[in-house]
Amino acid sequence: MKFHTSLWITLLACTLLQLGTLAAAETPNQTAGHRLLIGYGEGVMELDEKNDIVWHYQQPDIETVYDAWRLDNGNVLFCHRFGVREVNPAKETVWDFNVPREPGKQEINSCQPLENGKVLILDCGNQRLLEVNRDKQVTLSIDLPDGGKNPHNRYMQARKTPQGTYLISYRDNKVILELNADGKEVWRFKLNENDRPFTAIRLANGRTLIPCITSYRIIQVDPDGKITWELDKSDDLGFELLYPVGVQVRKNGNLVVINSDYHHRKGMNNDVQAFEITRDKKVLWTLTKADLEKHGKTSVVERGTKMPSHHLLSIQVLGEPAGLK
Repeated sequence: MKFHTSLWITLLACTLLQLGTLAAAETPNQTAGHRLLIGYGEGVMELDEKNDIVWHYQQPDIETVYDAWRLDNGNVLFCHRFGVREVNPAKETVWDFNVPREPGKQEINSCQPLENGKVLILDCGNQRLLEVNRDKQVTLSIDLPDGGKNPHNRYMQARKTPQGTYLISYRDNKVILELNADGKEVWRFKLNENDRPFTAIRLANGRTLIPCITSYRIIQVDPDGKITWELDKSDDLGFELLYPVGVQVRKNGNLVVINSDYHHRKGMNNDVQAFEITRDKKVLWTLTKADLEKHGKTSVVERGTKMPSHHLLSIQVLGEPAGLK
């Protein structure tokens, strides 16, 4: 009897161990989370390592936050459709830069904090790239090559590189342009016909990371335009790859990606809203709809698709360099 009891206990322990191993293998959220700053369709929010929302900012005049940055002074800098704003933790505005509220004519799609307190601003309505100081004086203005008739679809994001050049993502033209401070083109990468780039991130090795929203993929290209790494819908992530938009490359080389549900349609699974992935495509962490909604964040019914969506757009891992590395 003692033998049979011991055998039963051993078999039970082995079974439980096997089930635990399988469950762990099926659950991507295996590692500790991150403190995150996320821009979304209606505002900005901060999440802690447990995926809990610990701070958020919304105002009636704010929509479509493509870029959001936690600054060294603790304030948050972000762009919205008609401007750029900096708020302190108490949600007081300490700096802003605005364009006329003219839908269909004006739009700001990108901002980036620079040295000496300056801010890089992508002025889509006037097709120009600006560097603006704290006195709201334009210290640099670059006229951009034409991006088309619709200011919303002309460009997505712009980034100043460590080399002092500027990467501009052309949405409708399906191209990444790199310009110098004189507005001269120094590099370009032409994407596929079904690609729409959200941003372009220049890495320390000289390669460029490009998330493409309508083709549901992220590619890395070298200076010669050769694709050296790619993540797309054919990869088995354990969830559906939707609109890959905001991306931060962590100091360990992993990617933290916004898996946006903008424009998702009936039948598409938008449960996973963000994730961390290694270069060998192992998912280490996820942020889900349930994580967002447990603290009261509500989805918004998108006008075109009639689908409830959370509209996440930009992401910053707090405590790590947010530069283009």
